[in-house]
Amino acid sequence: MIARLLIAIALLTVTACITTTTGPTIQRNDAEAAAINLNLGINYLRQGNMEQARIKLERSIKFDSNSSTAHRLLGLVYEQLGDTKSAEEQYRLAIRQGPKDADALTQLAIFLCTQKGDLEGALVYFKRALDIPLYQQRYLLFTNAGTCAKSLDLELAENYLRRGLELNPNYPEALLQLGDVAYQRGNYLQSRAFVERYLAAANPSSQALWLGYKLENALGHADAANVYAKQLVRDFPESAETVLLLEQRRNAG
Repeated sequence: MIARLLIAIALLTVTACITTTTGPTIQRNDAEAAAINLNLGINYLRQGNMEQARIKLERSIKFDSNSSTAHRLLGLVYEQLGDTKSAEEQYRLAIRQGPKDADALTQLAIFLCTQKGDLEGALVYFKRALDIPLYQQRYLLFTNAGTCAKSLDLELAENYLRRGLELNPNYPEALLQLGDVAYQRGNYLQSRAFVERYLAAANPSSQALWLGYKLENALGHADAANVYAKQLVRDFPESAETVLLLEQRRNAG
């Protein structure tokens, strides 16, 4: 099962008036129309209005087909609309137009990992993004790459996640994912340390509470595990983790 990824990585942080383009210079009027429609598309995307975002982003691309940003965001819109074929086409077009666009590389990597289960292909694009040295949110890239790698290579996943944590020592997602990697490798005390650091840095999530429950059970600490279980059921009654917990308890008798 593909692990959860931090999906929202630099998707909506673009400056709307800036696009990444290659190829022939477009006419000024076309460039302005492309930028206006890109602006509108981004605003609709932020509002969750995917149909209007699609219309505006497609229109932006008609005026400037070389925009890596427009293709990337249109890919995200298609993905949200459930059109994974068109989403992948747009992500690949974004990379074709902007081979050094770390956001485009990352978004295709996330898509391949979460939508297609192509972990090896995803890691290729994560690596390409990480090879761009000036990208400002490298801790996010390392965390996403490590989270994706968990289902393929736990050692590689840990290496990526630790590099992300070096750049942002209190980043909750990296702490949680490292806790899960340590648990899967049987390093329960180490896993507990990461979970405790996570809980000190962020509000408890259903994933963190479930991990805490599992590792305390693995350590033979039934009372501590029960504390996590009670909080999980109370705070996240409809979560997938609560369903797993309740099923586990029913099966146990």
